[in-house]
Amino acid sequence: MIHVKISSIEFEVKNTLPGMKDMVARIDEAMLEQKAQFSHLIVDGVAVTDAPLDYVKLNRKGIKEVEVIFIAEDQKSQKKKAPRAKKGPIRVTISNIVFEVKRDLPGVSEMFSRIDESMKDFDVYFSHLVVDGVEVNDAPREYVDQNLKYISEIVVIFFTAEQYLQQVMGIMDVFLESALPALKSVANEFYGKPDEATWPRLEACLNGVSSLLGIINSMISIPALAGRTERFATLGETIGLHLENFKNATRLNDHTLMADIMLYEIVPFVESLHEAVSKLVERKMSVLH
Repeated sequence: MIHVKISSIEFEVKNTLPGMKDMVARIDEAMLEQKAQFSHLIVDGVAVTDAPLDYVKLNRKGIKEVEVIFIAEDQKSQKKKAPRAKKGPIRVTISNIVFEVKRDLPGVSEMFSRIDESMKDFDVYFSHLVVDGVEVNDAPREYVDQNLKYISEIVVIFFTAEQYLQQVMGIMDVFLESALPALKSVANEFYGKPDEATWPRLEACLNGVSSLLGIINSMISIPALAGRTERFATLGETIGLHLENFKNATRLNDHTLMADIMLYEIVPFVESLHEAVSKLVERKMSVLH
C-alpha cells in the first residue's frame, strides 16, 4: 500500500496500476475542489518534478508515501499582477546558513558561487530554488536575473548523491521506455526510402542518445556513486563508438548501413542501458525502504 497525502486529506492506495488510477482520479478531484493546479509530487521525502506521475507508476512497488503539491489559484493570479520592486539586499538560505547578497548581477554571481562551494563542501547536488515561496526548476539563474528587482528571499534546495541518483534514474527509466520503439521505427524506415519526415525523427533520436551519453558521463564523475556506476561507464564507451560508426555511414549516405547500426548497435545499447537503470532503481528503492 502507498500512503497518499493531498493537502489535509490522507488515504492509501494499492501499489498496482488500478491503485495508480485511483490516486490520479483523487488528485483531479482535489484540484477541482480546491481550485488549484498540480505542481509536483514528494515521493518518500524526495521532490519529483519531471514526469512525477509516470515516475510513481514505474516505481510503485517500492514507494511508501506520496505527497501531492498544488499551486493555488490565488498564487497563479498573484503571478499575473504587476509585482512591486523591492529595495535592499536579497535574503538567501543555503541549508542552515542564512546570508544576504546585493540586489544586482554581481550579488547573484556571489550567491551561485556559494552554492558551488556548498556542493563541494557538503557533497550535495543542486536541485532548484524556491523564490519567495515559488519553486523554480527551469533555468533558475536566468529567472533570478530577470526578476532581480522583485525578489525578497531565495531558498536553495539540494539533492544528496542518493537523491540525485534516484531522481535521474527515474527520469531515464521513463525516457528509455519510450525511446526504444521510436529508435526501432526510425531504423526500419531507412531500410526502405526515408522521406522528409524521417530525418527530423532521426535527429531527435540521435539528440536523445547524445543526451544520455552526457548524463552517463555526469553520473560516473560523482565520487559518492563510485562502485555503482561501472556498468554505465562501460556503456558510455560503447555508445561513443556506435555513434562514430553511424556518422561514417551518414557521410557515405548508406541508408542500409545506417539502419543496421541503429538496430544492431544503438538499439541494443539503449536496451542494455534501460536494463541497468531499471535494476538500479529497484535496488535503490529496496535500500531506501
